[in-house]
Amino acid sequence: MSMKQNIFRPKYHFTLKRGWINDPNGLVWFQGKYHLYFQCNPYSNNWDKMHWGHAVSPDLIHWEECSPVLIPEEEYEDYIKGGCFSGSVVVNEDKIYAFYTAVSLVEGEVCQRQCMAYSFDGYNFIKYEKNPIIESIGKDFRDPKVIFHDGTWQMVIGGSDKNASDLESHGRIYLFHSKNLFDWSYRGILYEAKAGEGTMFECPDIFEIGGKWVITASPMNRTDFLPTVYMVGNINFKNCIFFHEYSGTLDFGPHYYASQTYKDKYGKNISMAWLGGWEWMPWINDHGPVEEGGYRGIMSYPRLIDMEENILKMLPYSHDLDLKSDVEYSQKTKGNDKNISNILDKMCERIYISGVITRDKNSSELNLEFFDSEEKKIIIKLDFLFGNIITDFTEADDNIRSGIRIYKANIQKEYDIDFSIIKDGNVLEVYLLGGKYNFTSMIYPHEGKVGIGIRSKDAIIRYRKINIEG
Repeated sequence: MSMKQNIFRPKYHFTLKRGWINDPNGLVWFQGKYHLYFQCNPYSNNWDKMHWGHAVSPDLIHWEECSPVLIPEEEYEDYIKGGCFSGSVVVNEDKIYAFYTAVSLVEGEVCQRQCMAYSFDGYNFIKYEKNPIIESIGKDFRDPKVIFHDGTWQMVIGGSDKNASDLESHGRIYLFHSKNLFDWSYRGILYEAKAGEGTMFECPDIFEIGGKWVITASPMNRTDFLPTVYMVGNINFKNCIFFHEYSGTLDFGPHYYASQTYKDKYGKNISMAWLGGWEWMPWINDHGPVEEGGYRGIMSYPRLIDMEENILKMLPYSHDLDLKSDVEYSQKTKGNDKNISNILDKMCERIYISGVITRDKNSSELNLEFFDSEEKKIIIKLDFLFGNIITDFTEADDNIRSGIRIYKANIQKEYDIDFSIIKDGNVLEVYLLGGKYNFTSMIYPHEGKVGIGIRSKDAIIRYRKINIEG
């Protein structure tokens, strides 16, 4: 099979027409539309000298690609393997302010410094004449996220006590503040990784929800390979102290990286991420198949964020695909867990299913299986006896085949397992138990189509199918 036959462009996940994209760098409602900014290489489908791309949308689902807004043309961002790295945007006094990491060579060494640009219309940006606004305080020092809290602009930046490639290093998240967005003061280290938590925190984020503060980041060289983690607690911004209470992951799949949180036009918290990552590179060749002159890189489907007892929950954002089907399907699995029950009458390229699986109290596990016509498959196993979620890629397609990973989950007493599944082109997203446990993976099935099977002892499956084919 040729590479082209493996590639099926998603309909409801943003991609470029051509070129490379990775981290989302900002999403704001501005002058009557959403503006999404992201790290990209518009000239090639490989990572290279970074630009900031731009797209607009009326609803976070249907996107129009625009021209890049930040092009690495200044001396402080002119390194061939640097450019305009990731960051964030805010709206203030009818302007969009973009904060980004500029990467250049200074006396022969790679230097990462924070810069700012502003725009009156969201399409054309003016770089601040006094850039950089924050000088480097470490070899790895990037990805500024800016929020407004308690009358002050707060900025978190990812870093490392040594450097990301040193496995003895500890990731850091630095805190700065400003009264005017131009002049920034260093507050200190808000969080430093413990052993095994990562050598560098990429794309840190910070937001308040449910009376708590949440820090998220994508750690490099984390021993459990989680692509995006979160920490819940409280923050004393004045003294730069984080009172850590609980940790978790936004997604136990391999491809939910560089997540950032934004507000929609109604003030609700929305998460979007790059469906990629770096930790899984040993098992995949150049981030999956790609057409010559085509695109590489996809943004996640937007997710609504909520919190329940310090646990973050994420579910698909409401939109026109949520129009309820008039037909509800119901079926019962066989009396043992050796047989698989298919919940689709045919294999499909695009799928949206939402439902509930009610398991027998004597059933100790449940498998969700996603398979193609060549019997390549991904398995998500819910182990109710030990409270684990297990992902099995040993029989997946060649582009994503890896191994088995085990994640601790508090599911021992769950008997009604609600789920939503989105399969859109080369993207698979699975939401479980009200969005407490989510799984995202790129997927390259034969002819782009998959079936869905459930394997569990004496389970009742009720679900609705929403037609998103075409």
